[in-house]
Amino acid sequence: MGAINGPKRELTVAFGTANLFDGSRYAGYGLEYRDLPVWRKLRPIIGFSNTREHDQYAYIGVRYFFVLNEVWRFNPTFAIGLYNSGNGINLGGRVEFRSGFEFSRQISDRVHLGFGFSHLSNSRIYRSNPGTETLELSLTITL
Repeated sequence: MGAINGPKRELTVAFGTANLFDGSRYAGYGLEYRDLPVWRKLRPIIGFSNTREHDQYAYIGVRYFFVLNEVWRFNPTFAIGLYNSGNGINLGGRVEFRSGFEFSRQISDRVHLGFGFSHLSNSRIYRSNPGTETLELSLTITL
């Protein structure tokens, strides 16, 4: 296993729990494509997440890559997207913003294993803004 090299395109699969701090938690999964940097270490992302209750969120955004050492990295992220409330979490509207971070560890030349935390809300552009938090485990594969 070598050190973290220059940026490459990546695909991430994540599994986790939404509505983390509320009474009803919802299992879910997500997919995210991470493209090459557009400015320094700022990389465009596109993703989709879904809960067991069919709450869906499709988004575009940016992710910044901080390399902490040869195997660890820290990635804050910000995105905007469209939310479809299924049978689980009502977030007050269709347009929602996602902010969060991920810590990941390189486990082979092409694979990172990480954990992340994110917050999803509409930033008060609608009357109701309950928001939700997600905790997830991620597997990232370099393409």
